[in-house]
Amino acid sequence: MSSLKAAVKGHQKTHRERSQVTGRKHLGLLEKRKDYVLRAKDFHRKEKTLKALKKKASEKNPDEFYFQMINKKTKEGVHIKERTNIKYTQDQIKLLKTQDINYINLKKNTETKKIEKLQANLHLTEEADSQKRTHIFFVDSKQEVKNFDVAKQLNTVPELLTRTHNIPTVDMLHQANFCENENQQSSLKKNAYKELQNRIEREKQLSQARHELFLQRQLMGKGTVRKKRNNDGGTTYKWKKIRKR
Repeated sequence: MSSLKAAVKGHQKTHRERSQVTGRKHLGLLEKRKDYVLRAKDFHRKEKTLKALKKKASEKNPDEFYFQMINKKTKEGVHIKERTNIKYTQDQIKLLKTQDINYINLKKNTETKKIEKLQANLHLTEEADSQKRTHIFFVDSKQEVKNFDVAKQLNTVPELLTRTHNIPTVDMLHQANFCENENQQSSLKKNAYKELQNRIEREKQLSQARHELFLQRQLMGKGTVRKKRNNDGGTTYKWKKIRKR
């Protein structure tokens, strides 16, 4: 019986919902059943939430009191939670700074690998452009060598003969797609150099942040430290030597 139902269902006509009428195109897409179901579910969900909040507000006891109400406050009806200042020990702070240094090292190594990859790709492109290339043509006589025209042979303009690769023909120059591709390649190369510059700057900032965290962790250690101002405006720290017994 089930196989018969499946066979009959396979021959049924597929139900298709009509699209928006041409005269009502300016009103947007015609809402389908699946759109209505989602909108109805969202409406009923909000309706239930409002109903539950109204019930909770109506059953609230005006004389209700909690001891935490003394130290809590609201601003324009919104509850403000005060930040609790957690006091950490010196060992805990040093451990947190160590974790920060490890995280910065991870991000710095990631940036270094990406910089090396970008530099390698751009170097290969510049190396390909700087290499001298030769193109050999074979002719039958010295007269043909004397009257040989390279631009005519390659079907291009003389101004483009100095290019080491991708010498376009005259037909390609008349096409708009070729110019768009050239502009796109130039834009991609420019974006690659910009990304390389940004990543180098980010790597430099990460190195400075790692140095500052490492210095702070060293200053939290034992020993007497003397701070000295350099002539160039920098600061150096010198630890007092401790004799080991």
